[in-house]
Amino acid sequence: MNPAEYHRMAAVEREHWWYCGLRDLIARLLRKYALTEAKPLAVLDAGCGTGENLRLLREVLSPAYLGGFDLSPLALEYAVQNNPDVDVYQSDICQPELHASEFDVILSCDVIYIPGLTCAMPGLERLAAALRPGGRFLLNLPAYNWMRSRHDVAVHTSQRFTRGDVRRLFEALGLVPEVLTYRLCELFPLVLAARLPSMLWPPKDAEQALSDVALPGRRVNAALRSVLYAENAAIVAGWSLPWGSSVFAVGRKPS
Repeated sequence: MNPAEYHRMAAVEREHWWYCGLRDLIARLLRKYALTEAKPLAVLDAGCGTGENLRLLREVLSPAYLGGFDLSPLALEYAVQNNPDVDVYQSDICQPELHASEFDVILSCDVIYIPGLTCAMPGLERLAAALRPGGRFLLNLPAYNWMRSRHDVAVHTSQRFTRGDVRRLFEALGLVPEVLTYRLCELFPLVLAARLPSMLWPPKDAEQALSDVALPGRRVNAALRSVLYAENAAIVAGWSLPWGSSVFAVGRKPS
């Protein structure tokens, strides 16, 4: 990912509708599975970025152990600033440093799309092995390779995914899918309209490309956030949405 993207992310992700919607869905699902009542828990954010999801996990779960890793030193600087009491360290999603049956919850949001599944598969196998029996793996990924745009150039996307891709991934990892859905279903036409020009004419210089991460006006941001909160309620109630710009899944390791 271009270094400038970490600065952009850190500046907006606490308030930006997209990030707020994702964190809200994660929190709702953790509560649904009563993980907020099960203590002590060991929790890992695999690819923690600037650390905003670590803050959420700390608030929702109050885990006995909370750790996070990322490959980017710049991202880790932000993560440590935002979470001084969390065990944050540098590691690669393709070769993470983990032990078997170590965690109750592992979260990975928009990480493995950067190296791509072929490169990340050995690391994902290690993550699955690091889950304790009955533990859960929460995964968010960008959807559809045909949606590649300027944003993907800026964040160095290697691969976008379908729901079927994630289903097959969980089967390969020995995880039972409990949630498998697209996200941003209602907003999908707006996302497509916003990205269509750069989908058709993507920038050639990856180092100069900028993502579409920017905070809109307050009212627009609140309205978009409300749409995602309503969508999240449907997902938690058991709906699997038929399309969207992200794929979200929860896999459980059999007891």
